Amino acid sequence: MKLTYWIADCLNDAPCYSVRAKTRREVKAELANREVRGGDYGKPRKVTVEYAGAFDLVLQCTGEGGLYEGKRQ
Repeated sequence: MKLTYWIADCLNDAPCYSVRAKTRREVKAELANREVRGGDYGKPRKVTVEYAGAFDLVLQCTGEGGLYEGKRQ
C-alpha cells in the first residue's frame, strides 16, 4: 500500500510545524496563509510512504525517529 502527500518543510523551527496536505495546491494555499504570519518554508515536495497495512503505518509513524520524509521524489 502507498500513502502519498505533499510537504513544505519548516526551515526555522521543528519538523512538526511543516505544512502537510493531500495536494500540492493545498500546501501552496496554506503557505500563502502563513506568509502573513511569517516563517520560512521549503518548496512543496511529494512524499510517498509504502506500508504493509494500517498497523504497519502506525508503527512507522510512532517508531523511533518517526516517519522518515527525507526521501525525495
